[in-house]
Amino acid sequence: VGIMGPTGSGKSTTIDLLMGLLTPSSGQISVDNVPLVGKARLEWQKNIAHVPQDLYLIDATFAENIAFCVPPEEIDLERVKKAAKSAHIHDFIVNSSKGYQGLVGERGIQLSGGQRQRIGIARALYKGAQVLVFDEATSALDTDTETAVMSSIEKINRNITIIMVAHRLSTLSHCDSAYRLEQGKIVENTDALSI
Repeated sequence: VGIMGPTGSGKSTTIDLLMGLLTPSSGQISVDNVPLVGKARLEWQKNIAHVPQDLYLIDATFAENIAFCVPPEEIDLERVKKAAKSAHIHDFIVNSSKGYQGLVGERGIQLSGGQRQRIGIARALYKGAQVLVFDEATSALDTDTETAVMSSIEKINRNITIIMVAHRLSTLSHCDSAYRLEQGKIVENTDALSI
C-alpha cells in the first residue's frame, strides 16, 4: 500500500496512527474489524516493523545492527543471515573483512545509503513482523540506489504487508494500491496500474 502527498499533507501522522503511536482525535482505527485500543493496540504493534528515512545504526557489528536491541549472546545468527539474504545485503556483508562480526561504523558511516536501508529492511525482517512500514525510506537515495532498494523490497515474502510513504510516484509503482493525501484527507485512491 502506497501513501503519497506533498509535505504537510498528513503522511507521517497517518503512519503514526496506523502504528498505534498516536490516538485518533475522533473515530477509530481498526484492523480486521478490531479497534486498535488497549491490548489489541499492543498486539498490533508487535506485528509492525518501521524502516525510517534516517535509519539509526549503532557502532557495532552487522549482526548486532540487524538484530537491533537483542543482547549479543542471544542473537540468532542464522535468522540474521536469513533476514540479510531477503534484504539483499548478505553478499555485501560476507564479502566485507569480518563478515557479520564486522563493524558498521558510527551511524553506518562506512556504508552507502542503499546499504544502510537494506540493513533497515533486514532489521525489520529479523523482527518477524507481518507489517513493514517504510516511511520515506528511499527519499534521500539517488535513482539507481532507490531502484536497487525497491528491488529488494519487491522480493520480500508476499505474505507480508508493506506500507510505503513516498514523495516520488516511481517509488510506489509496484504497490497494489496507493492513497494520495492533501491537508490531512485522502483525495485519491488508485490501483498500481494508474500510478
